Amino acid sequence: MRFHNHLSEQKLSAILSKLPKPFTKHSTKDELALCLGAAMYTPGTRMQLADELLDKKFPQLTTLIIDLEDAVADIDLERALENTYSTLVKIDAFLTARMEEAELPLLFVRVRTPKHFEEVVAKLRPVQHILTGYVMPKFELENGAAFLHILKRERAKGYELYGMPVFETANLLYKENRLAQLKNLHELLAEHRDMILNVRVGATDFLGVYGIRRKRHQTLYDVMVLRDGLSDILNVFGRQDDGFVVSGAVWEYFDAPNEESQSGAVATKTLTAALAGLQRECEFDQLNGFQGKTVIHPTHVQFVNAYYTVTHEDYEDALAILNHTHDAGVLKSTSGNKMNEMKPHQYWAVRIIRQAEMYGVLQSQKTYLDLL
Repeated sequence: MRFHNHLSEQKLSAILSKLPKPFTKHSTKDELALCLGAAMYTPGTRMQLADELLDKKFPQLTTLIIDLEDAVADIDLERALENTYSTLVKIDAFLTARMEEAELPLLFVRVRTPKHFEEVVAKLRPVQHILTGYVMPKFELENGAAFLHILKRERAKGYELYGMPVFETANLLYKENRLAQLKNLHELLAEHRDMILNVRVGATDFLGVYGIRRKRHQTLYDVMVLRDGLSDILNVFGRQDDGFVVSGAVWEYFDAPNEESQSGAVATKTLTAALAGLQRECEFDQLNGFQGKTVIHPTHVQFVNAYYTVTHEDYEDALAILNHTHDAGVLKSTSGNKMNEMKPHQYWAVRIIRQAEMYGVLQSQKTYLDLL
């Protein structure tokens, strides 16, 4: 798997000065944490999923989460688990005869509760080796240890699995509880850092606590009560010395242009107009330190992944900072439009280089829109 796989090698080389690095579920944890990118949710009841992956219906897709929680009605839960098992069995057969593991997106399953996690693991264990991990929703102190105990037990059996806790409950949004809860959750997850791939944020549930829903031209950062909560999550979990990768929240609108009636520059212009709110939110995500984003529609996948491609200017600045850490204090940037301070900007530079490895670097006259 590699980012921007919907483009040919020739086309990609014309847009990027540095190509993205291939990865699989066996890549290092640090690489996987960065390259989750746009993680798309799909209901566990989706019966055609295995065939769609084999046919590469969505070549830009790099991370897929099979959802057994909010996307599935209670009455359909048993059917969804059976279908998920059948889907993974079919994918396993494909991997034996018809496709390489490197062609497969990173696969996760979102469970409901620790009790449900036990049921899911018992059912999926014969094909669990295909998965990269599990998503653990509504993660709090009250259920977190139980979630992690199950994951740790499965890893001890030899399964190469990671966990992704989701912060989305009222306790983590209410101001009088939040900081103490986040501090304790950080201590809990730090004890199991080796199996935590990233921390995810459930903005829809957070907003539901206050009966708020953003419009398609608005972002999460326009909602004051949520902006306040996101700030504290990043403050506790995004620190340089002991932080985690924190993923951006879901974008819930999926209006897009009619692809059959659009082509070339007109299609790109129409696409970006339809996704103007998502574009703003991606910009704020990156500015504030989020890495990757949850999406619910294939149209959004390449848009988000392209947005994480590193610009030529940022890459040159990052290289200059890291190359002069010990022999300079301040240098003018290679583009001549800013100053680079070696010490304050060092961690930023490290993050940019890591991001460039996985997403690639744009040529100097190119933008992320060229990848669409």
